[in-house]
Parts: sequence; structure tokens; C-alpha cells
Amino acid sequence: MKKKLLTILLILCVVVPATLSAKVFDISLGPNVQFKPDFDEISSGDMGELFGKIENYAFGADLRMKILLAEVDLVGTFAQAGSDSFEFEVLPTVGLSFDLFGFTRLGIGLGPHFIIRVDDNGNATVVSGSTSVNSWESFGDAFVKSRLALRTTADFKIGKMWLGASYTLDTNYTLDQYEEFSNLFNADWSRGRFGVSLLFSFF
Repeated sequence: MKKKLLTILLILCVVVPATLSAKVFDISLGPNVQFKPDFDEISSGDMGELFGKIENYAFGADLRMKILLAEVDLVGTFAQAGSDSFEFEVLPTVGLSFDLFGFTRLGIGLGPHFIIRVDDNGNATVVSGSTSVNSWESFGDAFVKSRLALRTTADFKIGKMWLGASYTLDTNYTLDQYEEFSNLFNADWSRGRFGVSLLFSFF
């Protein structure tokens, strides 16, 4: 009983100040850079070589809309994928965002991670959750075959700007195999990727 009470009090100590200090509505937009090698590759590889190659980066934009504690994010990036193709990645997420102390914002969200690969001939395919490449016949086909991804963010306010760091992890769960719900929780956290955003707040 005491453990439950302490847990509830701890949650209230975080949620109540976050709710009181949060803006009712906020929209922010800015550039985003994703480092393509995952955490496992970074920890076991040559740091200088990995960070020094432009092909290890993906560039795009980050759009966020926040209503009290609820937040909707949309991240899109573009990167080279081998010598004869390139990739578009789109990750829309829905989750929670907590404003702390007036200058820090912590968030977590979940959504389908679309990876669209286009070759030199203009043929588009979607990379499915099984890591194989399947023909992209429709948006719905891409939606159910794409892995759900978990994205955590930590943003720091600089005037009207937010400097944010993110960690994105693809789970093993796809909607075309919706009955295997355990795949949502057995992802390898060392396979996630880091990103940085510089967001301008419009409100």
C-alpha cells in the first residue's frame, strides 16, 4: 500500500507542475538532423569515422503541435541509401509532453515509421517491419507494414527557440500482425537512433 501511495505521489509531483506550467497550445517547427548509425554501432565503431561521413546523416524537418500535455509530432527526413537510391523517412507520433521549470520539455510518443526507398528509375518501395523491401501499392499498405516507433525527446528553451535531442527506436510491432502485441515491448533499446532539432515556437 505504501509503495502504491509513493508511486501516485511521485506521478502527481511530475504531472501537476507540468500541467500548471504548460502552454494551452503551442506549435513549433524547425530543421532536424538524424544520425543514421544506431547506438549499438556508435558504441562499437570508430566515432571519428562514423561522425565524419555525410552519408551517415539524414536531414529534414520537425513539426510539433502541443495541447496541454498532449503532443503530436511529425518528423520527415531525406538521406542517401546506397549508391543508386535514396530514402524518405516519415514518423508521425502521438504522445505526452511535459514542461518542467519553464525551460525544459520532455516528451514521448508512438507512431508508424514510414521508410520509402526510391531508386534511380523512380521506383518507390516501402521497407517493411520484417526488414524486407515490399512493393508499395497504397498508403494503407505502407501503414500496416511499417513498424511502430517510439520517440523520446528532451528540449531546452532558448528564447523563442527549442534545442531538442531525440532518440527513436523501431519496435517489432506492425499493424498487419496486430495480434502479436508483445512485439511492442521487446525491442532492443541499443538499436535506436539519435537526432537533433532546432525548433521555432510560434506561440
